[in-house]
Amino acid sequence: MSRRLVATLVALLVVSAACGGTSGSPSASNAPYRVVATTSLFADLARLALGDAVQIDAIVPAGIDVHTFEPAPSDVSKIAGADLVLMNGLGLDEWVVSLVDAAKQSNANVLRLGEDLDSYGFQYLFDSEGLPDPHVWLDPSAAELFLQKIASRVVEDRPTLTSEIRAALDEGRASLQAQGQAARIAFSAIPESRRKIVTFHDAFGYFARTYDITIVGVAIASPGQDPSAREIAALIDAIRAAGVTTVFSEVQFPSKVLNSIAAETGATVLADLYSDALGAAPGDTYIGAMRANATVIVASMQR
Repeated sequence: MSRRLVATLVALLVVSAACGGTSGSPSASNAPYRVVATTSLFADLARLALGDAVQIDAIVPAGIDVHTFEPAPSDVSKIAGADLVLMNGLGLDEWVVSLVDAAKQSNANVLRLGEDLDSYGFQYLFDSEGLPDPHVWLDPSAAELFLQKIASRVVEDRPTLTSEIRAALDEGRASLQAQGQAARIAFSAIPESRRKIVTFHDAFGYFARTYDITIVGVAIASPGQDPSAREIAALIDAIRAAGVTTVFSEVQFPSKVLNSIAAETGATVLADLYSDALGAAPGDTYIGAMRANATVIVASMQR
């Protein structure tokens, strides 16, 4: 844990104490129901699930890496005033637990969207250490489960919103399914031999599984860690062997490493993909980001 993060958490505790009281008690039935998500991406999925029935806010701004995000003291007030806190879990955004503690919120008010999806029949991907890949939302079927979990929880907390949330959920599901089907059609038109990609970090496993894409390699093993010379050389060899002509950066990460790799292989560094963070339009919504990803990747495979 960095010194800056330690100082931040101390400040959070001070701010929390100054606020007085707790926010873990249920809201009055006529008060707005407030949802706070760790990232803008999860906040947008909440909008698809809930529509305008509740107030929704996010902690991590669009374009910022959730893996290495360090909260500010002001973030505690968002958590303190929330009826429900949305996080992915699976090791992605565990820093929010410190905010919940600082705000004296109840852990019962935290919904871990990415966890326990296997109880719905979802199959996780695992890393070399046997840990589940947390980027499950890049599979549209998992994103649909996120919507279901969010809607079910809010209806449980606030039954008076049931009809409004059901209507929003039906519309949100339909939008997700339409985008997912459009992407499947587009990728299925590409020969299997050309459905190969190289990305900045290992976030696109579920996306690749959904659309039958081969991930030739990634530039870094984990955000915040620079690859070794040996790892870069191995990726360059893999790119050449696979005949990949395009490597993809991501909106929240610099692309210096990818630029070096591209210079060695003759590949092109193409458009930022949306993985852990949303960005400017058209990637300012989950569906817009997924559509943008599919469009640019399909175009690269058609070259």
